[in-house]
Amino acid sequence: MKSTLPEQTLGQSDLRVSRIALGCMGLAGTWNPAEVGDENRRKAIASFEAALEAGITFFDHADIYGGTACESIFKDCLKAVPGSRERIVIATKFGIRSGYYDHSPEHIRASIRGSLDRLGIEYVDLYQIHRPDPLSHPRETARVLDELVDQGLVRHIGVSNYYPHQTLALQKYLKAPIVSNQISISLLRLDPIYEGAAGPSRPTGPGGDGVLDQCLEFAITPLAYSPVGGGWLTGRREVPADNPRKETIDRTLASLREMSAAYGGATPTQLATAWLLAHPAGIIPLVGSNNPEHIREAAGAARISLSRTDWYKLWVAARGERVP
Repeated sequence: MKSTLPEQTLGQSDLRVSRIALGCMGLAGTWNPAEVGDENRRKAIASFEAALEAGITFFDHADIYGGTACESIFKDCLKAVPGSRERIVIATKFGIRSGYYDHSPEHIRASIRGSLDRLGIEYVDLYQIHRPDPLSHPRETARVLDELVDQGLVRHIGVSNYYPHQTLALQKYLKAPIVSNQISISLLRLDPIYEGAAGPSRPTGPGGDGVLDQCLEFAITPLAYSPVGGGWLTGRREVPADNPRKETIDRTLASLREMSAAYGGATPTQLATAWLLAHPAGIIPLVGSNNPEHIREAAGAARISLSRTDWYKLWVAARGERVP
């Protein structure tokens, strides 16, 4: 039976997307396209179908995922579920090459053509710059991205791993609004929540990058990769004794587990994801799994409404200190 998830508008766009998205980095099950076989395709299609049944309508790719195999195998997913292209939002990213970043006009044009061919689609709903390229002027990058929008190959533009002033520099030259910023954020990476690094006005305490404040100011939707801290907050992995963050992980997991009963037996994954969903910036967590059971589990977080006191309890546990 197909479920529905709460939806939201993606930034300043006309796109409506589910509050949980599927991050497709592991969809092919390999980083070597030559290794993709029938079993890889079967698992990818099963994951895609599980996501659709869970109510997920937003799928995030990058041209480097699986060494291009993840985009290619997604074409098989779309074929396996007729009519699915029209019901979903497809995002992908460009800009990372082997050992360096590349925002050159010729690379951007080649990248979008390659992604469209592999995905088997005529346009991408959201085209994202994977990481900033220090050797590219934002004027040139913006000019080519606007060109792709004008040509109908791309509907909307987003960025990934951009700090606030990098986003502002690109937006200065870009006609299209930047609708999203894909960042690493979780209870184990709190930097985007804070307004800036510690300094004279705040000599102690955690540093930050202010990304979520900028998202709120400019109606940019944050897309959260590694929403459960690279898997540590699922509670399914033993934390090695020599892990430098073991104390933080154990303390945060203990708080998540303690809270479970109050939310109908919700799992650590669901509560850690619900913690992100509660932020007013409208964070969309990217579920990075090709396991149907784990996809369904994560999607359940969208139906959890954390209380304000519980949200702060988890924040304090992750910080390792009380709020000032």
